[in-house]
Amino acid sequence: MSDKPAADLAARARTTRVVVIGGGIAGLVAAWECARIGMPVTLLEQAPRLGGWIETDELDGITVDLAPEAFSLSAPALAGLLDELGLRAEVEPARDGSVGVALATPGGPRVVTLPPNRAGIPANVWAEPVRRLIGGRGVWRAYLDRLRPPLTIGRERSLGALVRSRMGAHVRDRLVAPLTLGTWAVDPDRIDVDLAVPGLSAALTRAGSLAGAVGQLLPDDDAEARRPRRARLRGGLTQLVTALTERLLLLDADLRVNVRADSLTQTPDGWLVHLAPADPAEPTGPAEPTDPAAAGEPAQPLPADIVVLAAGAATSAALVRDHGIVLEAAPLPVRDVVTLVMDAGTAAFDAPATIYPVPGAMAAASVIDVGSAWAGVRADAGPGRRVLRLTFDAAPADDATDLIARAAADAAQLWPGIGGVRAAAQRRATLAPPASVLGHAQRTAATRAAIGRRHGLIAVGEDLAGGGVSAIVADTLAEVERVRHEVLWGSF
Repeated sequence: MSDKPAADLAARARTTRVVVIGGGIAGLVAAWECARIGMPVTLLEQAPRLGGWIETDELDGITVDLAPEAFSLSAPALAGLLDELGLRAEVEPARDGSVGVALATPGGPRVVTLPPNRAGIPANVWAEPVRRLIGGRGVWRAYLDRLRPPLTIGRERSLGALVRSRMGAHVRDRLVAPLTLGTWAVDPDRIDVDLAVPGLSAALTRAGSLAGAVGQLLPDDDAEARRPRRARLRGGLTQLVTALTERLLLLDADLRVNVRADSLTQTPDGWLVHLAPADPAEPTGPAEPTDPAAAGEPAQPLPADIVVLAAGAATSAALVRDHGIVLEAAPLPVRDVVTLVMDAGTAAFDAPATIYPVPGAMAAASVIDVGSAWAGVRADAGPGRRVLRLTFDAAPADDATDLIARAAADAAQLWPGIGGVRAAAQRRATLAPPASVLGHAQRTAATRAAIGRRHGLIAVGEDLAGGGVSAIVADTLAEVERVRHEVLWGSF
């Protein structure tokens, strides 16, 4: 067989110029997937570092992630990427995946560990934790689920509406809603049940009740039920950013920080990406700014055959608006994430690793005992310190000092006797909706169809993939592979 086809493909890759706009995890993965086959890649990031919302720091000598820290262990795309980057040995399964709900009581929040469930829906409505959460009348209302006729597949798509109609408002409001609101700031009425709990509709038809359907979906043995579903990277998710950055630099990719893509111009040969300097802050990430505009010289536009939009919905919408492409950038919830290192004091840390308060029970929307969740953090903290992460719905007037004090006050309510704050960090994050939000797939398809009408444009990122590192990596790999195939085989 002749080597000419392979040589032609390699030559085509070497002459296909790629500009990636956005240096978060989606942009880095997209850049890596193009650079690894020989495409010349330039990546632009307007912030002073790469990685987006992935950030790791030391607090009181303990290495912790300041925002996202976990990913799914059942995500093959991310697992493959970690193998390629030599990070598999750093994967640490969760030590404790228990989840609880905090109820408001006159004496302060009361935490109840959830029984076996799917998305908060219990398999046994008579379980004692369910009774403690919804009371006797709520349990009897939930039991009516067993007496109602089953729904056919696809009859009710909304998770919240399904639970309310089958088991009552108390189950929806006190078991299901705290999880979706605490994790994504999304009401369960907006969640697609078939995406959030795959197989539930079919199981409901078979079992005849929602509780029975959940029972069918739960593992048959205790060992499988206790198997960790989540993991983190020892030393923090920043290792993923660093590994991708190092590989890109080895492949001579041009990584630029403190540089903003200002506009796009389509040419007969492709695109020109016009640049404008971002904030003049000193770069703190692994890449140094290489664009002349960062040094005060006139910025030269970058020619590109492919432009990857990976900087978020609002930025993408602004860049393509002049080309007749109108993208709807929906308002997204904003959360403040506070990480605390506190003296353990005399507190008894017997609560679940993750706590989701019923709205109004506490100031926080979620609380994670990081040391309970991860053995590595627990070992670094030792018996005298606790690492906690709390999230709050953001308000314009909030500042870091107030948020840290609020987080410490919530921690003291959950763990009476806990000591003072030794170190703290606050970060503000915009939450992308999960892929299970009703209409997400249709909105993503419409966005990509609109962008795809312009030759050489593609879009990736959490707003299209749904939130979470695993989903972003999988979606980005699939989209870039599609474009690579089209480019190399001449159909682009």
